[in-house]
Amino acid sequence: MTPSGRLIAVRFMTFSGFRAKWRAFGGMGLSLRHGLEAPGLCFGKMLGSGAGNGFSVWPDWGTYTWFTVWERSDDAEAFFRTDAMVTDLRGYATLEWGFTARPLRGHGSWNGQQPFVFDGSAAPAEGARLAVLTRASIKRSQAWRFWWNVPAVSRNVERHPGLRYAKGVGEYPLIEQATLSLWNSAAELDAFAYQSQQHRPMVQKTRKHGWYSEEMFVRMEVLDVHGELPTFP
Repeated sequence: MTPSGRLIAVRFMTFSGFRAKWRAFGGMGLSLRHGLEAPGLCFGKMLGSGAGNGFSVWPDWGTYTWFTVWERSDDAEAFFRTDAMVTDLRGYATLEWGFTARPLRGHGSWNGQQPFVFDGSAAPAEGARLAVLTRASIKRSQAWRFWWNVPAVSRNVERHPGLRYAKGVGEYPLIEQATLSLWNSAAELDAFAYQSQQHRPMVQKTRKHGWYSEEMFVRMEVLDVHGELPTFP
């Protein structure tokens, strides 16, 4: 168990060809209807993604993500090793990678739940990679305004120093959206969060227009990376 009391495990799978993509899409549909269940699982979602780097109204039919929160690392490992849906889709996937992390700080909720435990004093180890989850339910009345502004923010985002990977993911197109990003260091993440010319205007517009009915932010320390990190789409 991590010092904060919870462990985050994230896995990405990519699929090529109609049959594999259809299989994965069907698996996500089942997960939306029935949810994820496993011993020790505190919270779990299987998510689709947007085209390109994910910040698009068009779906990426070939990339899916599991975002899960656990009490124990052994339970997380057992789930990704033995879960029937995960192992079935693994047989169709062309690439699988992910990471485990411990939550450092954050706020907000996801579908009314707050599955994380923050101890208030957690700090990353020196030289550690960081990951960030930002997630929101977009008000239907504000969806057009939100998506009108997204291209300006996502354009060339992968060129920001220290950003290793980022992908827009979500449960439902246009209205249930999240971003998962992986950073080489806390200093480079802070530079983007507080100084970026792309990021600051979006934060200001979010506050001005009240785009979200619910939101969540979680910063986490990456403990292990599983598989080979991909390059940007």
